[in-house]
Amino acid sequence: MVQVVDRVGALLAAFSQEEPVLGLAECAERAQLSKSSAHRLLSGLAEIGMVERDPDGNWQIGELPLRLAAIRLSHRNMRRDAMTALAPLGRRFDAATAFSVPNGDEMVYVERTDSSIPFAPSARLGSTAPIWEGAAGRAVLARLDPAQRRELCAGPRWSALSDEVRARIADDVERSAERGYSVDRGEFFDGIAGVASALGRRGEPVAALSLIVSVERMSPELEREMGRAVAELAREITGKATLPGVSR
Repeated sequence: MVQVVDRVGALLAAFSQEEPVLGLAECAERAQLSKSSAHRLLSGLAEIGMVERDPDGNWQIGELPLRLAAIRLSHRNMRRDAMTALAPLGRRFDAATAFSVPNGDEMVYVERTDSSIPFAPSARLGSTAPIWEGAAGRAVLARLDPAQRRELCAGPRWSALSDEVRARIADDVERSAERGYSVDRGEFFDGIAGVASALGRRGEPVAALSLIVSVERMSPELEREMGRAVAELAREITGKATLPGVSR
């Protein structure tokens, strides 16, 4: 049984943000399995929604992991309550809103509403991004201690960034920890800017709330107003919700 679990884990770990769709041969090679074993396991995982096949016969992560992530981090309807409370801020600032959760060194986007002012395609629910790329992930990093940050900001994707970009991200995370919210000015996502604040006490962030606008609209004044508003809301929700490590 342990061997099967290990093989399943290796297959799921074969997928990444850069390569979300893989052929059977690629899956087998990365998981160090024979093609027949990989196909048998993938077929079983497809039956329960962990993976799925596209029209070309290639494999990709299915819908079940997204649902499990949402359940794992919902914490007594926290996601629903957070999005309900975030909606008025979205209307107030004509901004899109998002609820995302950390999963290792990535953020998973599990819910979003659109802005009344169209400016970019909506992020696909279940999509992921490295934790340091957007405001949501940096808000989560800002709630962690330095050792935890170093653990998450590691690996080949982080190393591929220039020294200047890594230093800028580290500085932004430090500033985010001081002011209670993080800022994305479109460095990684073309045309998209935003602010975010994490839910959960220091050392144990469980999710992030985001307000998203176009880069053109993100003035210093709007940045401050949205940032303070989302930080206040995050503190309010954290204080009321039953979260891991958050005392009532």
